[in-house]
Amino acid sequence: MNSSSDHADAGIATPVEMMYLLVFCMVAVLFVGFLGRLHATGVEVGNAAQSAARAASMAATPGEAESAASLSVAASPLRAHCSGGARTVMRWVPSELGTWQGGSVTVSVSCTLANRELAGVWMSGARTVIMRDTQPVDRYQR
Repeated sequence: MNSSSDHADAGIATPVEMMYLLVFCMVAVLFVGFLGRLHATGVEVGNAAQSAARAASMAATPGEAESAASLSVAASPLRAHCSGGARTVMRWVPSELGTWQGGSVTVSVSCTLANRELAGVWMSGARTVIMRDTQPVDRYQR
């Protein structure tokens, strides 16, 4: 004989169980989206750092190099995403002779993003992404 309790759990999910599954799936999709946007921002910041270092390495003097790096980052799409704009720091290492030509230049670019922009929904806090790139300064440039 079948009792009424045997019919209650016939392998079919109840609406409450389906609701839990739906909430879990929604949170998982938001988390994957958050990670994807964070990675894409890292790629963007890395590209900006590489472009800035390349622009700086082609300048004639360290002063001009710093301006070129800042202008390169300002022209990148980061200004629309970063809270307060992207920040640029340039450091250079002189050549063995102590000159700009033949040395190297390193540019660090940092971008702070609100978590709500990364997640697509309201979240408190922020993330800072920092990338660096080093380029040689041509020894024979004029």
